[in-house]
Amino acid sequence: MNYSSELIKLDIIETIISYIVLMCLLMSNIFSIFFGDFDNYTLSSLYVILMYVGVTSVFDILFDYFKIMVIEEKYGFNKRTKKTFIGDEIKKIIISFALLIFMSMSFKVSYENIGDYTLIVFTIVVFLFSLFISFIYPYTSRINNKFVSLEDGELRDSLTKLLKKYHYRVRDIKVMDASRRTTKLNAYFTGFGKSKTIVLFDNLLNKLSNEEIVAVFAHEMGHGIHKDTLKSSLMSIITMFIMALLAWLLIKYPVIYQDFGFDFVNYGLMIIILFNAIIPFVSVVIGIVKSYISRRFEYRADLVAAKEGYGEYLISGLKNLFRDNLGNLNPHPLIVILSYSHPTLLQRINAIRRYEGRNDG
Repeated sequence: MNYSSELIKLDIIETIISYIVLMCLLMSNIFSIFFGDFDNYTLSSLYVILMYVGVTSVFDILFDYFKIMVIEEKYGFNKRTKKTFIGDEIKKIIISFALLIFMSMSFKVSYENIGDYTLIVFTIVVFLFSLFISFIYPYTSRINNKFVSLEDGELRDSLTKLLKKYHYRVRDIKVMDASRRTTKLNAYFTGFGKSKTIVLFDNLLNKLSNEEIVAVFAHEMGHGIHKDTLKSSLMSIITMFIMALLAWLLIKYPVIYQDFGFDFVNYGLMIIILFNAIIPFVSVVIGIVKSYISRRFEYRADLVAAKEGYGEYLISGLKNLFRDNLGNLNPHPLIVILSYSHPTLLQRINAIRRYEGRNDG
């Protein structure tokens, strides 16, 4: 409980400070002071994004350090060295900069060439890009971690048997060296088509029994069977359209940029305002709906394990996960509604046992 409480307090402080930093950058017109006289508007946008990422990264690194190297270290989760931490932060900064550049330049090219049709084109482009990121994630995730195939033996035989029963094909069953960075337990399903992969943390293999691992695996396989990853991506197209609509509105009214010291539309500033000053508020409403649907997905995936007779093993495995990850056993219902992508432990246990009760009857 203390662990969750400390993380929530840190997140609140980080959100407040990040917003104050953003407002200071915008209200001071510092972007236009440095880059408002550029004849090359594209270059001006790039420099605005570079300055923003540079300034905010300082605070992001400080908060990440306190979260990982202080709080998670305090509760025995952290396995990262300072060298690993620095390397991870550098990669994150580069990815953040690249994504902001991609978003701003995509909208710029679309709007300048097809005008108001940008709403549709930009939504499709970003959606396809998000699918592409999901598709290559099994490969890009190797940047930070090493993955090896689950070794032959009783456990792999049990998992393979389960896959064959459902005629479900995956590229491989991988074990990730999560213990290099954390002691937490986890497993996840990723990829599409031939890149579909089920990943197990090495910590999971070390802490759970074979039956519990099979139960967790069945849950992850359930996400794949029901195509939850693809459905989540399809749902996000609504968010992307709203984002495109808001960006279009920011472009339609150049007076906004005059207020910030520019005499032209700066696409870099547009993306910064959009993602940091507008989208967070819109995302609260969207997030409630997406979290609700995500929790439905989790219940359904749990039932795949229960149908295979691993319900009690999944329950014991979930208890171990919550214990070792110091999960909040009694979160406030409002917090669950607002932000939980998974049901609470008690809700999942009750759902599994209700199914087993009906099945026995």
